[in-house]
Amino acid sequence: MALLLSGPAAMAGEILCLLGLIWCFSPAPLPFALVVLLSGCGLLVLAGYSLHRDRVLVQNGYSVTGYAVTVKRSMTKINLGMSTLEPSIHPYRITYRYTVDGIEYRGRSRLLWVPPTLPENRHIPVYLDPKKPARSALDFPIV
Repeated sequence: MALLLSGPAAMAGEILCLLGLIWCFSPAPLPFALVVLLSGCGLLVLAGYSLHRDRVLVQNGYSVTGYAVTVKRSMTKINLGMSTLEPSIHPYRITYRYTVDGIEYRGRSRLLWVPPTLPENRHIPVYLDPKKPARSALDFPIV
C-alpha cells in the first residue's frame, strides 16, 4: 500500500495499523491496541485525502510553467523485504518554483518511486488552485 499512498503519514499509518492488528490478537491490553489501530487508520485516511486533493488539482487546476530546481532521492528508505539484507529503495522528490501574478512560489512533489524524467530545460507544468496559488501539485507518476 505504500506505493499507492506515498509519504511519511501513509507509511506511519500502515505501520500503526499493522501493529494494532497484531496487538489485538496478542496479550497486550485491548484498549491500547485499538488506539494504535485507529491512529494508523486515521493517518491512512489523511494520506488518501491528500493524494485525492492533488489528483483533483491536476485534473481541474490552473496550469502554469514551473522550473524544477532539484531532483533528490529522499532520506526515506523502504526495505523491500523483512531483513536489512533485502534490497531497499529511496524515493525521489522534486522541488520546484513557479510564478503567479509576479509572486514566486515554491513547492515539492510527492514521493516518487520511479526516477522522474524532466525536459532538458527543466520547465514543468505546475497545477495550482487559482484561489490559493500557494497550493500546487505536479503530474508525475508516483509508481
